Amino acid sequence: MRRFRVGFSVACAAGLAWPCAAQARATADTWTEAAPAQAPETTAAELSRAGDAALDAGDREGARAAFERVVREFPSSPEAPGARRALRALTLTPAAPLAVPTTAPPAVAPNRDIVIRNEPYSLRTAERLRLTTWEKLDFGVTSFIYGASLGVSLGVATHSTDTAPVVLGALGYTVGAVAFLAAANPDRGDLPLALGIVSYVPMTTLLVSAAAYPNASSKSQAAATTISSVLSIPIAVVAAHHLDLDPGDTQLVRDAGFWGLVLSVTGTMAVGRHVTIQGDVGYETSPTTRSIATAGLVGLYGGLGLGLLAATHSNVSLERVRVITWGGYGGALLGALVGASDHGGDRGLWGGITIGSLVGLGLTAATTGSLDGIPPESTSVAAASPRCSPIVTTSAGPAGSHVPLFGLGGNLF
Repeated sequence: MRRFRVGFSVACAAGLAWPCAAQARATADTWTEAAPAQAPETTAAELSRAGDAALDAGDREGARAAFERVVREFPSSPEAPGARRALRALTLTPAAPLAVPTTAPPAVAPNRDIVIRNEPYSLRTAERLRLTTWEKLDFGVTSFIYGASLGVSLGVATHSTDTAPVVLGALGYTVGAVAFLAAANPDRGDLPLALGIVSYVPMTTLLVSAAAYPNASSKSQAAATTISSVLSIPIAVVAAHHLDLDPGDTQLVRDAGFWGLVLSVTGTMAVGRHVTIQGDVGYETSPTTRSIATAGLVGLYGGLGLGLLAATHSNVSLERVRVITWGGYGGALLGALVGASDHGGDRGLWGGITIGSLVGLGLTAATTGSLDGIPPESTSVAAASPRCSPIVTTSAGPAGSHVPLFGLGGNLF
């Protein structure tokens, strides 16, 4: 009986052990099939690769920890010098700042009546890049003035009092300026370059023909000036398309040539005119056409040369040059009014234009230095509406007692 119990116990134990062993084998098979856990990096090469991967992912702290382990645990390995260099670079290079939003959040509650627009500037020329409506208008007005001055010069050279050349020149240059703005898509430096070419090429032709051939027929001079005007148009378009000049320097050279021409001609007209009295008869002597044309050539190209010299030694902005030129316009107008009202005749008129232009140019040049360069960064803040509220405070009296004070406080402006 005892042997039966022992045998039965052994049989039961074997029966129970069989499924347990099968389950253990299945579990072992399952563990074997599962992916093994990644072992930590234990070599210098693995740590170096881990640090590089962390850098690529933007994890600076993880990269620093990996490279420090290379230096600390494997100081003589081939990867150690690279790890030291990486640690120095991480120390010297600050963390990349967070992405700055393209639109700055308003400092105060948004004002629906105000829109803030950033203005792009060129770091190479310190000039504004966007062509404004004011500059387009200025280009058209200046084209009108240049065309009218070319017509006046043609009339002086041909001894004609007809106003047709003045009208045709002003209208032709204005229409050409509008067409150039609409079709050529110019930048800020192209405007003074194109206008200078289409103005000074025909003006040079007219002045040279009047100085070299004073007895030439007016038809020949008009034909030469017209042909040179037509030929200067494609030259100006090609030059504006292929040249990338500093807008302020180009404007300075062009306006310097213009004022050199104007001042030399008006100065010659004022100085060269004088009245000689013989007995009871007075004779007015005027400068010859050749002398006026020669003075105009000297003034034009002398002004261009001085403008080029000034442009190479300054960083003047286009805005300042244009303001100076408009100051010269205002001075010329006031000088003409003063000279004509002083009973000086034509000599007083031309002298007033010359002196008034010089005064206007000098005053505006001396007072517009703040227009040069890139303006400093500033945050535009919408002004809050004026608001006042009653306030009550106290003040110490003579005996130490508190005296109440009433008043108004708040934002007044």
